[in-house]
Amino acid sequence: MVAIYQHARPANFNQLIGQDHVRDVLAAATEKGRLGHAYLFSGPRGVGKTTTARLLAMAANCGTSIKTKGPCGTCDGCLSVQSGNHPDVTELDAASNNSVEDVRDLREKIGLTPLLGHTRVWILDEAHMLSKAAANALLKTLEEPPPGLMFILATTEPEKLPATIVSRCQHFRFRRLSEPEITSKLVRLCAEAGIQASEQALNLVSRSADGAMRDAESLLERLLAMGKQISIEVAEQALGLPPRDLLETLASHITNGDLKKAMVTADLLYRDGYSPRTICHNLGKIIREAIHSAWGEKGFSLSTPPNDLLRLLHALDDEDYRFTQSEDMYSCEVALIKAANALTGNTPLPLTDSATGLSQVSSSESNLPESVDPAAEVHHALSNNSPVPTIPPLSQTENTNSPARIWEKVKGEAAAQLKAFLIPAKAEVTSKNITLFYSETHRFHYDRITERVGELEQLVHSVAGPEYSITLSGPEKILKKV
Repeated sequence: MVAIYQHARPANFNQLIGQDHVRDVLAAATEKGRLGHAYLFSGPRGVGKTTTARLLAMAANCGTSIKTKGPCGTCDGCLSVQSGNHPDVTELDAASNNSVEDVRDLREKIGLTPLLGHTRVWILDEAHMLSKAAANALLKTLEEPPPGLMFILATTEPEKLPATIVSRCQHFRFRRLSEPEITSKLVRLCAEAGIQASEQALNLVSRSADGAMRDAESLLERLLAMGKQISIEVAEQALGLPPRDLLETLASHITNGDLKKAMVTADLLYRDGYSPRTICHNLGKIIREAIHSAWGEKGFSLSTPPNDLLRLLHALDDEDYRFTQSEDMYSCEVALIKAANALTGNTPLPLTDSATGLSQVSSSESNLPESVDPAAEVHHALSNNSPVPTIPPLSQTENTNSPARIWEKVKGEAAAQLKAFLIPAKAEVTSKNITLFYSETHRFHYDRITERVGELEQLVHSVAGPEYSITLSGPEKILKKV
């Protein structure tokens, strides 16, 4: 069985979607008979680099005698290139053919004249995987190519290619496709397959593809296996995504300040098998859509101002590190509570709910003492000829003693080497303790900081005070209290 993305490949330049800046130049060069000898196609995966390379190979070996804007797509030459059977068109994977010997073997074959077409075309995929020696061996051929030869290099990382190779190629940068561009092709593919698909379902596939047409076609193939009708519910189930209505409800509860209902909704998603990371990640997408909706775009909307939604989104992103340590419901609850607090700045007070066992948050603003502005006190004293009150040192003010400021001061006072081991850590600062979290990717930093924990403890005591303790949380999720 042939995959959708294989039989849905464009047969000519007119069918190429989303890369108009590339298509127009290549079509004009084909029409005028001014195709180059070396091309470099770079861009994200799945956006049409290899497809365009094959179309260019078809154009170079098209059997029609009339100069057209691209390959005809119907002659024997075009059809054989499209099926991968043309003797003059060779595709190589640079990841498995990156040695000097492979390139030398390639250079020996380059001198052969075309068998059936006009041009021998070599398509080198993932060209950035070439070794330095192999790239240097290829450079000579690019500098002095024999007649009837074309090289097409495709890569996702053009910066890894030597500048000498890039400078000898016509470089085309491919872009991610927009959601409407992807959806338009998915609609056509569903019509050709006789499948009824809702607009919401296809839009969801387009968003999930993240600008890659190949990914969208692969996801569509998964949906086609579900039956002749594709609804938004079928799409969510097939793609393993949380139900959108529950995510919208969760977002509404958080922005309305109803944390109890938000926790109940999150718990429903967790019990349905969705991981905390998946819940928070897709909630972030809903919040982002609401922000764009507030700016005039179509989509889910909330009454919360966009600046507040931005703070909420930023807080969710900051809590993502928790899921590298643990993916239990506790991590999800903490992330949601901190995201909700980003809207108001309140500190949550956990109250046990006997029915659900979840945490509630109540505002305690009325019990907080009013803050006093030292500058206002000085002005008042001068106007009444009263003694000027003593302004406490900056180190004793509330802003400087805030958790974020304390941690920044600790890092700022640390020696260069110790600071390098502290930077990857995620810090949580309370009134008496600083907890540092290290993920698996920063195991080296965690091992080094445990060796220098005495030095760190002295630094914290000198900056924050002797009442502060240090707790280290490593990749094994084991807490080490100093």
